[in-house]
Amino acid sequence: MAGYYQPCPELDRCNQLIETYFKAGEYEKCFLGYLSLAEQGYPLAECQAGYFYSQGLGAPKDAEKAFYWSHRAALHGDRDGQYNTGCFYEAGEGVAADLDKAKRWYQKAARQGHKLAIAKCQELGVCLD
Repeated sequence: MAGYYQPCPELDRCNQLIETYFKAGEYEKCFLGYLSLAEQGYPLAECQAGYFYSQGLGAPKDAEKAFYWSHRAALHGDRDGQYNTGCFYEAGEGVAADLDKAKRWYQKAARQGHKLAIAKCQELGVCLD
């Protein structure tokens, strides 16, 4: 996370959640910490809340909530959220499948240097100019 996210108290809290709870396998406590920050609009936490819902870590597995939080992060400019939103649209998980929307989100993430999004754009023939 270092380098992409600007230093701020929210980033410090996200890193603390990983160190304190995630690495200890206390996923529910980690998830609740991220959800609290996500509800305040912090994009990294929004993306992480989406991840926790998509994997069923510390929260029930819920594709619609996973999409909601990932999409919210994407709208706030988070490149991981943009890539994940593309994945949801491509797979039709938590949202109706829409390859055109998936391509647009992959493109947004790729333009921010997201390596998986760049590869996905190449695979799908999406122009990055």
